[in-house]
Amino acid sequence: MTTVPTWDLFIVLFFIIGVGYSYILQRDRVVVTLISVYVALVITPLLVGPVSGFFTGENTMVGKFFINSDISPFTIQAIIFGIIVALVSAKSGISGQESKGMMSSAEIFFYSLMTISLIISSLLYFMPEAQRAGFDEASKIAHYLIKYHTLNIIGPIVVLVFLGYRRSSD
Repeated sequence: MTTVPTWDLFIVLFFIIGVGYSYILQRDRVVVTLISVYVALVITPLLVGPVSGFFTGENTMVGKFFINSDISPFTIQAIIFGIIVALVSAKSGISGQESKGMMSSAEIFFYSLMTISLIISSLLYFMPEAQRAGFDEASKIAHYLIKYHTLNIIGPIVVLVFLGYRRSSD
């Protein structure tokens, strides 16, 4: 009997790799990455129209230059989202305070879980409804990420404010 890996396996691996990488980055860079995901969530819908027009030939961005291709809107959104997250995380010049102590390890863990949940939830949200429904049925984890997309957007903000308030009162 052949066992076929499910999407849950890939999602769990993404979480494990993300949390491990976050411990390497430390708290301040993880928070910057979380903020860059929010920036990408705001900017991506604004750029999808012009970029899709460029790739379908409907909108010539530079003179008469365009690319005529069958690229899907999801692919365009995912690429724009990834580029913006990478650029803002790496080149924004935003940095936080160095964190020390036991709470910083817990903070890194929670911030990285929230960041990864937000990234996956957002990518699933960019998919067409039919494709998203397929992921919803195929993966238990994707089901929860889709179902609680709004919580994935609001939750990290609440935690950032709460932990920031707690940190300033110490």
